[in-house]
Amino acid sequence: MLKSIRNRSRQQAAPRILILGLDNAGKTTILRQLDPADVPSGTEGPTQGFNLKKLNLSGRDANFCDLGGQRAFREYWKDYYEVTDCLMYVVDASDTRRLEEAHATFNEVITGMPGIPVMVFANKQDLETAKNPAEVAAVLQLTECRDRKWQIQGCSAKTGEGLEPGVEWIMANAPIRAAPAPA
Repeated sequence: MLKSIRNRSRQQAAPRILILGLDNAGKTTILRQLDPADVPSGTEGPTQGFNLKKLNLSGRDANFCDLGGQRAFREYWKDYYEVTDCLMYVVDASDTRRLEEAHATFNEVITGMPGIPVMVFANKQDLETAKNPAEVAAVLQLTECRDRKWQIQGCSAKTGEGLEPGVEWIMANAPIRAAPAPA
């Protein structure tokens, strides 16, 4: 019986991954790429609110919360900061006119989430106009993020290219929380 209790106490709760970024960055498309059971209807538009998914990635469960990126929804993002173990920030690397807005929004987010690991996906690398990950990192001033682990990964949400290494990094760096004790 004692062995059973110890095993239960060692069980790990699934880390909570918050997916943020400006509208049209590709957050929901990335989440759908990560779930082989998700078949898009072809009529997707901007996320109105949020999407939640529990997925098993790299042999470990994780809870993903994808929040709408429209300006009107951003004021509610902070309500999720406290319950987040890792941030996935998605940038449309092909939309150069909005990179500064992505930077300002990124700074607001990380200020409210001290120490939380960050994976930045420089999305839409399949487009010729996309900035490479190093250029996106420079715009976001990632080297100034000294209070946390961070990584940037080029990807294409549309094709899935580049997502796997980013997700592996997330799963390796999201803190492991102890599962809640049974009631």
